[in-house]
Amino acid sequence: GYVYDIYGFTPVSDDIEASSHGSDFGFESILKFDPEVLFVIDRTAAVGGQSNIEADMENDIIKKTKAYKNGKIVYLDGPLWYLAGGGLQSEMMKIEEILDELK
Repeated sequence: GYVYDIYGFTPVSDDIEASSHGSDFGFESILKFDPEVLFVIDRTAAVGGQSNIEADMENDIIKKTKAYKNGKIVYLDGPLWYLAGGGLQSEMMKIEEILDELK
């Protein structure tokens, strides 16, 4: 996706199927790939549900990842990433959000 193109990130695997709605990974899969940066979008919060994603990510498996150890778990705005259209303004907001989080 364009997150890789714009920011120069390298996917942790070429075997992960591209999706416009993210990937459904278990914590063990995340540890297996051990990413340096982990982008998290909470679909539940995006559709108005009760979010526990940050608490869910505070577990012994995720704590072993490079992303956790280096403070590079990035929680992106669910409604912006799931519900906003692909217009210029929303895309610029997404870009700014990632830039702000990675400072």
